Amino acid sequence: MSTRAERFAWCLYDFANSSFPTVIVTVVYVIYFKNVVVGEGHVGLSDRLWGMANSLAAAVVFLTAPFLGAVADAAGRKRAFLAVYAFACVVATALLALTGPGTVALAVTLFTIASIGFEGSVVFYNAFLPELVPADRMERLSGAGWALGYVGGLACLLVVLPFAKSHTSLVPLAVAGWYLVFSLPSLALLRDRARPSPGSLAPSVVAEGGRRFLSTLRGIGEHRSLSRFLTAYFFFENAIVTVIVFTVAFTKDTLGFTITENIILVVVMNAIAAPGAYAFGRVAERIGCKRTLVVTVCMWLAVVAGAEVSAWPGLFTAPGAKSVFWGVATLASLCIGASQATARTFVAQLAPEGRSGEFFGFMAFAGKGSAILGPIVFGLASDISGSQRVAVATIGAFFLAGLVLLLRVPAPSCSSADCSPQ
Repeated sequence: MSTRAERFAWCLYDFANSSFPTVIVTVVYVIYFKNVVVGEGHVGLSDRLWGMANSLAAAVVFLTAPFLGAVADAAGRKRAFLAVYAFACVVATALLALTGPGTVALAVTLFTIASIGFEGSVVFYNAFLPELVPADRMERLSGAGWALGYVGGLACLLVVLPFAKSHTSLVPLAVAGWYLVFSLPSLALLRDRARPSPGSLAPSVVAEGGRRFLSTLRGIGEHRSLSRFLTAYFFFENAIVTVIVFTVAFTKDTLGFTITENIILVVVMNAIAAPGAYAFGRVAERIGCKRTLVVTVCMWLAVVAGAEVSAWPGLFTAPGAKSVFWGVATLASLCIGASQATARTFVAQLAPEGRSGEFFGFMAFAGKGSAILGPIVFGLASDISGSQRVAVATIGAFFLAGLVLLLRVPAPSCSSADCSPQ
């Protein structure tokens, strides 16, 4: 179905784009945004603004991904859409170097555009998966890509560490350069296999994409496995996205982690997550996608419970609370990539031939719909209650709802070529 070079190039895009969520969203720029752009002493406000920026980007992808995915399928141009979104993220990320004290509007605007580019590109990147390998090999390739992504995020973080404190404004430039350089092989080697619909690229293909989207939307109930899975995915992805967005904010503001401790935390988490994602890809080959997801969501519930315990007032000394959270973070590292890589495989195996962009558009529709809600709920809960520990409880509620719904999803036979629901 594909060459080894093409499959490696596909995985390399994960290596490239993971620099953005690792360095910008999770570790370095989020602290710069809170401490410098908004200013220290405004924890609730900075949480709310950061959550709103992430949610606004998610809303744009939420509203456009299924339609554009269908258009990309109809045009046979997934690579072109991938390039446009990737370059949008690169340019907006580079421009974040212009932000500083008081530039809240500029920072929120640029970060939102960069996030739209990052999240939108993932829709079309994921859509290549069912075209690269047979169904019974998707788990392994998806896990390998996710694992390489953690390696890329960690490597980029290590590159920027020497100047992250003294020249933080240069960090976005380094991330943009990293993203651009390592995404070029993917854009050069990946090729569209879907046959374009008859007619010119525009407007007939746009109309055909719209027709496909509306047809699938009207008949979504006929795709029982997909519709039920996306409902469950909406809830547990909600929680995962919120964890990614607010982990460093939580450890800094509630547990008293220093910038250095947070950087070490993320380095260790990425180092554990990479083999974890690959290992769970192999597990999914043996026990199936659904069972693997159930296991990882249960692990997530244990993570939330551990985070609550670590932050419980008076239960631990400050060093003790940090030690407990290190154990929590280790468990989270093992399942974060596994959850998302397995979910990606689940959808890839359900997508009919020639409609992967459309189906991954619906996955983004559910995922970004959840990403709108999760960060806003966490930010509001933190702001209103004055306690991030209370906000963490909302994450647990999302995971629990996702687990209950996931148990009702018909499980595809992930190791078979037809992947029919069991």
